[in-house]
Amino acid sequence: MILFIIYTFLKKYGNQGWIRSNLKISKLFKVNIHGFLVGLFVVFIPMLLNAQNLQLNYKIIRNGEEIGWLRLDKNTVGNTSVLLLVSEIKTKIVFPIAVFAKESSTFEKGKLVCSSQIRRTNGAIKLEKQTRLMGNEYEVTANGEKKKLSFSTITENLLSLYFQEPIATKSVYCDNQQCFVKVARTDDGGYKVQFPNGNVNCFYYKEGVCAKIKIVHSFYSVEVILNPINKSYASNK
Repeated sequence: MILFIIYTFLKKYGNQGWIRSNLKISKLFKVNIHGFLVGLFVVFIPMLLNAQNLQLNYKIIRNGEEIGWLRLDKNTVGNTSVLLLVSEIKTKIVFPIAVFAKESSTFEKGKLVCSSQIRRTNGAIKLEKQTRLMGNEYEVTANGEKKKLSFSTITENLLSLYFQEPIATKSVYCDNQQCFVKVARTDDGGYKVQFPNGNVNCFYYKEGVCAKIKIVHSFYSVEVILNPINKSYASNK
């Protein structure tokens, strides 16, 4: 299928200006354009064939009532993995509240290279933060201000727990609070993460897949439960 898409693309655009320009350049440097295209196939086709996509869909429950949804996506190509979380909650805590959140993290060769977080409450931005690896150190940008972190390597962050059971993990990086937090096994088979502000997340897994998250906040508690009907997994292997 991938080969067909690339073939169709080349067939459609093969006579366009950019190809003609490349032919002129190839003559100038005595490079065979067909050899160049073959090289592209050799480099990129194995990566595309090893690409994987995972999507998980959850419902958010509070006091027995469904108040929102959460979607997870993981896209892996070669040594690069992109994790994405998108959620929306509509409920009433004293007054009506609507919260939209989006988080993403990119790992290369098992190391975090960038992450971002944004959260809107009733349409107003309450959190907008980016973390990026700059050389051998991380830089956090929040509210227009930049800050350097004291550690140089992050291999797992909180978002990672949504995608992989932390069997041997002792701590993960919390992008929001810019610190590492402990991961502790619970008596009921889950994994507890307690944040400096006192909030707690407990992750539960089934066959290596995150099936439920209990979130205990100072003002409320919710459960995020996997909807197996909407679970999908795709691989080009």
